[in-house]
Amino acid sequence: MASTLTVYNAIAFVSPFIKQQRLNVNNMEPALGMANVVLQRMLGAPMVWRFNRYNTNLAITQGGGTEYSLSLPNLGRIETQWLVDGAGKIHQLKGAISIARVSTVRRPTSVAPQYDDNAGNITLRFNSIPDADYTANFDYQAKAPLLTSYGQPFGNVPDEFAYIFYTLFLAWAGILVNDARYPIWVREGVSALLGAQGGLDEQSKAIFVGDWMDWFQTIEGKKIRVNSDTTALQQ
Repeated sequence: MASTLTVYNAIAFVSPFIKQQRLNVNNMEPALGMANVVLQRMLGAPMVWRFNRYNTNLAITQGGGTEYSLSLPNLGRIETQWLVDGAGKIHQLKGAISIARVSTVRRPTSVAPQYDDNAGNITLRFNSIPDADYTANFDYQAKAPLLTSYGQPFGNVPDEFAYIFYTLFLAWAGILVNDARYPIWVREGVSALLGAQGGLDEQSKAIFVGDWMDWFQTIEGKKIRVNSDTTALQQ
């Protein structure tokens, strides 16, 4: 199902829970920033979504060396990669963060998105000069698009997952207005997000939850200190 729900819909959903307190304080903020944070969390690492998976390919040759430029403005991170030779045989490639320059000629076994010019052009570096002609194929997760208005949909997140976006957006709104229920919304949002992750292993889920809980405890600690300082000043 396509994405039709917008930031407006999220604000309309959240407002009754926070007693209609304003989320548009200045130039659509902080609501727009909150929406971007939620979308980036949903589509960022380590989350994996079938609706956010794309494929691209490019030809590599011995004459082309080890580095190849690919226009891919929506690249978030590469998930899987493989080579196909002239006879149609598939050869697996390992993904790497960075690869040193080499002059060896053989079938490449690793590839890294070495450079990003911030204009949508990615330089891929292989760990050897190809010994023949191959087609390099890549499955990748797209990065979250920047939301710049309330009328934009939640990137390419289908409506069926709006409950995740809404709950996490509500959590941020609760923190903003100091609603005592926000810890419940944080836990519910994280639970909903992880519950929809069929392709995420348990270790990755545990790390993600740990990061959120560390952040949650930091927020709680700051609130306690602020409240204590305010009480002390009033006495």
